[in-house]
Amino acid sequence: MSEEVQARIQCFAAAEQKTPEEYLQQAIAQALARDRSLRRARLEHSLDELLRTYGLEEVTVAAAR
Repeated sequence: MSEEVQARIQCFAAAEQKTPEEYLQQAIAQALARDRSLRRARLEHSLDELLRTYGLEEVTVAAAR
């Protein structure tokens, strides 16, 4: 990482009274949780769209392939 990025991480960590490692660990965990949530929401939306167009059996058979 560049010195600028390291300095920013240190500032953010200090503001939360954490070490840079703790801050990064928390930030990564939060980013992964957001990604999982977003992917789940997209999947649910896609399934809703499929089920509006096709029957449950058609979707299930297609998914099994």
